[in-house]
Amino acid sequence: MTDKITPAMQAFWADDPAPHDMGVQLIEARDSRAELRLSLEKRHLNGHQTAHGGVVHLLADCAAGFAANSTGERAVTQTNTITFVSPGKAGETLTATGTFLTRSGRSALFDVAVTGGDGRMVAVMRAQMRYISP
Repeated sequence: MTDKITPAMQAFWADDPAPHDMGVQLIEARDSRAELRLSLEKRHLNGHQTAHGGVVHLLADCAAGFAANSTGERAVTQTNTITFVSPGKAGETLTATGTFLTRSGRSALFDVAVTGGDGRMVAVMRAQMRYISP
């Protein structure tokens, strides 16, 4: 872990088993921004031998969640929409970058871009996050 990840986000990461089980790496989580990476292995592929949509969705949702929680407040996903633009390829590393867009009351919007190893867009997510009581 680096100074790009706050101590609170390091603790949050340590207590979040789903991305660990999938092989996701946390690169950055601070100041309403998060970056995560996943190297696509056989277990991440669908029958077409491209990245399974559920795997890409998990990566994008984690980026939105870590960006939202990096404010120091507790947040959960309320809803999201993902658009798959191009397939993730076996063996490449996907990068998901979540960034803050706007907030009203307890609801906030975050945008997530998932890119392939060559920089092309793989998917785009708009996530509505809900800030909750401790």
